[in-house]
Amino acid sequence: MSIEYPIRMRGLRPHRLNGWLLVALVFAGTMRAQSTERATFFESKIRPLFAAKCVECHGPKQQMGGFDFTRLEGLASQGATVGTRPVIVAGDPAASGLIAAVRYQQKIKMPPTGRLSEREIADLTRWVEMGAPWPEEARAAKISPRAPGQPIADQDRAFWAFQPVKGHNPPEVANEAWVRTPIDRFLLERIEAEGLQPAPPADQLALLRRVTYDLTGLPPTEREIGDFLKDHSADAYGKVVERLLASSRYGERWGRHWLDVARYADSTGVDEDHKYPYAWKYRDYVIDAFNDDVPYDRFVREQIAGDLLPPRNEGAQTGEVNARGIIATGFLALGPKLIAEQDKKKMFYDIVDEQIEVVGKAMLGLTLQCARCHDHKFDPIRTRDYYSMASIFASTRQLEDWEAHVSKLYFAPLVPGEVAGRYYGHQKKIAIKTQQIANVTEEQRARHAMALLSHVPAYLIAAREVETAASKEQEPPNDTATAETKDAFQGSDAISTVTAKHGLDAALLGKWVDYLLTPSKEVRPHLDRWREANAASLAAVAEDYRAAFEKTATKRYDGLADWRGRFDEAISRGKDAPERPRFFAGENRFFTETTRSKGPLGVAKEARAEIFTKDALDKLAMLEAELEELTESLPPKPPMANAVTEDEPVEQQVFIGGNVRRLGDTAPKAFPVILAGEDQPEITEGSGRRELARWLSNAENPLTARVMVNRIWQWHFGKGLVRTPNNFGKLGERATHPELLDYLAAEFVRGGWSLKAMHRLILFSNAYQMSTEGEAHAHESDPENRLWSRLNRRRMDAEEIRDSLLAIEGALDLGMGGTLQTGVGQGMTTTKQLPPFDVSTSYRRTVYLPLRRTNVPKLLTLFDFGDATTSTGLRASTNVAPQALFMMNSEFVSRVAKGLARRVLAERRMADEQRVRSAWLTALAKQPTVPEMAEGLDYIREFRESSGDMDLTEVESSRHTEKHLIPDQPAYHYSPSTLAAWQSYCKILLASNDFIYIQ
Repeated sequence: MSIEYPIRMRGLRPHRLNGWLLVALVFAGTMRAQSTERATFFESKIRPLFAAKCVECHGPKQQMGGFDFTRLEGLASQGATVGTRPVIVAGDPAASGLIAAVRYQQKIKMPPTGRLSEREIADLTRWVEMGAPWPEEARAAKISPRAPGQPIADQDRAFWAFQPVKGHNPPEVANEAWVRTPIDRFLLERIEAEGLQPAPPADQLALLRRVTYDLTGLPPTEREIGDFLKDHSADAYGKVVERLLASSRYGERWGRHWLDVARYADSTGVDEDHKYPYAWKYRDYVIDAFNDDVPYDRFVREQIAGDLLPPRNEGAQTGEVNARGIIATGFLALGPKLIAEQDKKKMFYDIVDEQIEVVGKAMLGLTLQCARCHDHKFDPIRTRDYYSMASIFASTRQLEDWEAHVSKLYFAPLVPGEVAGRYYGHQKKIAIKTQQIANVTEEQRARHAMALLSHVPAYLIAAREVETAASKEQEPPNDTATAETKDAFQGSDAISTVTAKHGLDAALLGKWVDYLLTPSKEVRPHLDRWREANAASLAAVAEDYRAAFEKTATKRYDGLADWRGRFDEAISRGKDAPERPRFFAGENRFFTETTRSKGPLGVAKEARAEIFTKDALDKLAMLEAELEELTESLPPKPPMANAVTEDEPVEQQVFIGGNVRRLGDTAPKAFPVILAGEDQPEITEGSGRRELARWLSNAENPLTARVMVNRIWQWHFGKGLVRTPNNFGKLGERATHPELLDYLAAEFVRGGWSLKAMHRLILFSNAYQMSTEGEAHAHESDPENRLWSRLNRRRMDAEEIRDSLLAIEGALDLGMGGTLQTGVGQGMTTTKQLPPFDVSTSYRRTVYLPLRRTNVPKLLTLFDFGDATTSTGLRASTNVAPQALFMMNSEFVSRVAKGLARRVLAERRMADEQRVRSAWLTALAKQPTVPEMAEGLDYIREFRESSGDMDLTEVESSRHTEKHLIPDQPAYHYSPSTLAAWQSYCKILLASNDFIYIQ
């Protein structure tokens, strides 16, 4: 695809798929890194799911339906279908029979023993979207899987990533004049060995634009460009680097990099997508940590066990809360959570698994989670190692109430214990009073339901008569029927006739008719027996429903009555209330649904006065008045954070096959043997997070420093020295320059784990300051640039594009921190049904916009933001038509182009040549050549001439007063056709490759 403008601009390259070879190579490199991520996803999510839910009927022993879920060809063989659909259509879940089956969307429903959880369905859907990778078969020719139970051998320990970091001396090179920092020696040695030459230095403005974007994510301003061009001192570039490192914008840019790794989001995702109301505090902590150049080893410790560490400031007072450390544990707390999952033990260990995954990938570059069900298939990570790590996180408090129907998130107070205690003590009184009200209500509802129980068969039979009679008059109302339609149906002659015939209560029969005959969006197989019963069997079936109801009611109501007695006694003695009995809602759905407030045996709030006893109503009035008084006197809520804290230590056992109900040997708290050795100090107190944090941040750990310096290199050069940044294991790629990687890791530790020191080492190298245009021979012999003989050209990411456009418009709000979420502090508000955050409503930097996992803004997804459901080591970088169409046609880009046009037109005495130059500097940070200047002026002139009579209603004169634009622009005056011409020209600049790519 290419973009054609009214006048061809030779010097500008439209945003298009130009240079197919370049696109193919970039895509290939990205896909290679992503293939490792897909392999990890399959091994950690899909293979265990197949093993647990499918292989018993579709495996080596029996292949029901002809399917074998242990092999790819056994699942997706040629012509195989589920119902009418192919089993798997790679990349298209909607067309895949497997997905339809697990969603219960067709006649064939799998598994037949019960529907998969929403998390499991989401994982399967994502796997198909990925292309249904089956990595073991795809890579078997290159990497041999480890045998199950294979002991760790010397050859495992000899793998490069598990070896101690070695301090390599920079090598000798022929072209000593090219060397600026030791980095240049490591690269130049290989370049020279291949008979190549490094690329020439980048153009002065290209380098300024490159380093400004790399360190701040924003374009250089016209003033910064002018200052740089005027500075002819030897350290002009060095001054720019120091200015950028000292800028608050640096933390926003590099903090966003880490937030990718930490899979940061403002909601739980998965099922109901509840808000994390205080997630923004972790985001702000990360930004501040980068701006303050917090040593990386401290940064790691705080995110694992910050709540257990003393405050960072040395002058902290005794008893002072380490608020920053507590907030930092948001790293563990803010992952995706399936909090509505009803298998609570599985849900809990899914959270633990997700934490093991993010710690393994982010800090060790290992896929530890692949050992949940079996020993890691490729790396020497044993299942026992996995559960030793799981013991640490299982001993960590993850949720406030994980056994609730929708598990409650845990919020940590950021004040001393006694302050928080006063608030929680008052909250406890409110909770007790609320429960006392619920107890009275519950008791009266139970009394009412049991009083009507004997009449259940009569109403089930009568409802069938209503259905038969009414069907002759009108169809029962469907899902979309209005309340008036339903009322009309319930008030039909059929109900009146049946009521009179059997001496029943008309209003109550109307409720039964509404429940039984109004279609539900849910599948309701528990009503099938009533629907299918004939006249002869209907009475017996109705009696069965009554008997089942009575059995459940007796169990629940008696159990709750006993608990209420123990509750009242405990409260009267000032003791903690006993745990309330928990019942599974799906155990008897007929009971659950009919006793809901709107159900035929339930009591709506407005009907309490008619049904509750006078004593109950009087007691409720008294309790509600006491609750109101308590609520009004509630102390201020202390500041809170989404965090974790210590919990009761767990003696973890291995789950055989990953099944939480198949228990194996005990796995004491410990770290992976391949890294920490067999002889590890025993962890005897607490969760073990403090010990884990120390081990991860220890200079002797062979992976922590390597993994982070590789990330820093990647975020400067576009690719890492290891191009699979989250996987340094056998499925990952080897380092292009292993000696350089170790040199950087050793320097990182020696320099106090300072990221800014590492930036300087990289940015002052000749390697970083090279042009993207190397010699032709280098492109041919090293197309993926693994020798680093030139700098990689890269497309701006989604945040850079949006923030740059706002900055160019003059509208970017540089306010820092805080939240743009609504409803903070009002409990867990689901966001699943809400539209994505409208990015056009805010002028804040993109890093500060709310990020809901199930509703990522379209502008971000269009430019490969990702989904924040797992640690992202390397974002995709696609080049597709919708991106170009967005830059050409979106209202946002048009508005920015108009704002830029107004800015260059603001000074009446400025010549058009100066305006063109100003537009280029602002949008592209480059100077137009003489031909480009001439073409631009011709374009603007011809556009004005061709649109001189166009109907433009707004005459641009006087000051522009939109509050988001620069407020002090001087007065200006120009015709609508002039503004339109300049707006069109500015839009060409913004839609060009020169804007969207960093050279």
